[in-house]
Amino acid sequence: MEGLRNITEEDVEQLLNSILPTMPNICSCDICRLDMATYALNRLKPNYIRSDKGALFHKVSVSAPEARTEILATVVNAINTIGEHPNHD
Repeated sequence: MEGLRNITEEDVEQLLNSILPTMPNICSCDICRLDMATYALNRLKPNYIRSDKGALFHKVSVSAPEARTEILATVVNAINTIGEHPNHD
């Protein structure tokens, strides 16, 4: 549906962009990045928004330490899992 966004995708992408450069031994090609994002997003609760007001509410709710920790741990797990078993040669 047009106008809906899963803002959890943005959180995962932002974390991948900040963490992957610190891990030079992990492949960060487009294939691996998409696999990492897919792995993480399939394990996290989606959070759909349709407006900037919804995005603001999401930022407040995700700022809770438990929520941020869950997303971070899931992304790190995705990086490590896909990094150990990339889907290419």
